[in-house]
Amino acid sequence: MSTTHIQPLPNVRGRMSYTELGEGKKRTRNIREKTDRIAAQMGDMGTREDFIRFCSAMRRQSQGTRLNEGYELRVSWSPEELSRDSPEDIQRACEYGYALCKEVAPNAPCWVTVHTDGEGGCVHVHATIANHDLVSGTAIAHGTDHATVKRKNDRLSREMGFTVVGPEPARERTTWAERKGQFGIESFERVLGNRVADARDHASNMEEFLEELKVRGVELTETRKVDEKTGEETVGWSYKSRDPYGKSRRKRRRRASNLADDLTREGIEAYFEAKQRELEVPQQDAPAPEVLPDVPETAEPAEQPSADFALDVYDLDRAYVSEMASDLQKAHIHRSREEGKPFMDERYQQIVEARNHPDEQLAKLREDVDAARREFYASKEARDTLQHPCPGLLAGMHVFAKAGCNAKDPVSRMMADMTAMMLRMMIQEALAEERRRQREEAERRVYESRKSMWDAEKRLKAAEKALSDEDERESKAHAKTMRARYARARSASPSAPRSADKDTQFGE
Repeated sequence: MSTTHIQPLPNVRGRMSYTELGEGKKRTRNIREKTDRIAAQMGDMGTREDFIRFCSAMRRQSQGTRLNEGYELRVSWSPEELSRDSPEDIQRACEYGYALCKEVAPNAPCWVTVHTDGEGGCVHVHATIANHDLVSGTAIAHGTDHATVKRKNDRLSREMGFTVVGPEPARERTTWAERKGQFGIESFERVLGNRVADARDHASNMEEFLEELKVRGVELTETRKVDEKTGEETVGWSYKSRDPYGKSRRKRRRRASNLADDLTREGIEAYFEAKQRELEVPQQDAPAPEVLPDVPETAEPAEQPSADFALDVYDLDRAYVSEMASDLQKAHIHRSREEGKPFMDERYQQIVEARNHPDEQLAKLREDVDAARREFYASKEARDTLQHPCPGLLAGMHVFAKAGCNAKDPVSRMMADMTAMMLRMMIQEALAEERRRQREEAERRVYESRKSMWDAEKRLKAAEKALSDEDERESKAHAKTMRARYARARSASPSAPRSADKDTQFGE
């Protein structure tokens, strides 16, 4: 079983020095003997020094708005679960610490250090997370409280085969669809729950959810409480709205947990995470090919209106490149863990490179889109060509049948005609079967290329959306900085007060 603790770090360098060399006599001995206390380490930067400089630089760029350079996660296992004498257990602890960092802050760089020299002989991890989100460009907004970290640690421990402290939750989570029937039709709880559930269903992320609540006249209040004994912080939501059926029509308040579990903060976040995963999962089954009717060889195929113009207009899912890269990182880590291999390989580096350099990824996506479109239209042209019969072979059979008419005696002409007819029927059946097989193959290629084109267009749209959001964020940050500078300038040099007397004001 593992225990966790998280604390803010105003100075990352000092803490990283402790995790490398220790303190007191242990530090002096390590410096003198040029050793360290690191059993294993891994991170998102090239070296520990690069990570320390990055954390310090991000705090300096914030111009004093950030109090901390990062956060430290400490995870410890009992000797019965992980042995400090087993290199495999040490590597497993290192990979777990990295995976937990990505659960707490998916878009923030981190550095993981494993120790085995503790007093209790336990394998434990010091994981430092930079206080900077690479996607939004801001500090880590939420998810660094003790309760959230403990919940994510328990879930990840179960996924990776570790035991969890305490019994697993046995209570089933309630949903508003099940709970609303317990309230009266004109009760305030039912009206409020319907408004919140409707706002959630019409939103795609947390920002849109807050806007939808305002439209429906619902106020959201967030309350944070810290347990004095354990130091754990819990976050609760409550909703406030006007009671349309009350006598005074005043505003009333209800805790989210009293309505339903899926309307609490954890429930809303889980809903949007599940919705985002559904949007990012590609369609596994291509649409079934349309069965084309057999066309007589003498009849011309009927002209059908083309619907392929719709392929140039597409509505894509709202998925950011960084989120897709984070999901790929998690999947790669889990797959490598199942196979018993370290996940810091070439593929992992490619995923990190794609997340850190969206411009290069955007260019590759555009190339994929162009190639997929060319392949689709080429396969479509080949499919359309197979809709027409082959006139060359039919003309050859017609010449063979005419040749039988030149026989000298009636019996020879009859045999020649019968042979020509049988040969013609056999060739027709062979051609029909070949056309059917090629048409099915062409249909399959069309739908496969269409799916590839759509996937490439989705990736391109996602990358363009990520770059657009980054430009908008930078513009807003610049405007906010200019307003702050203007306000400081006005406060530093206030204008002279105007006189209340009109005569003295105009010098009369």
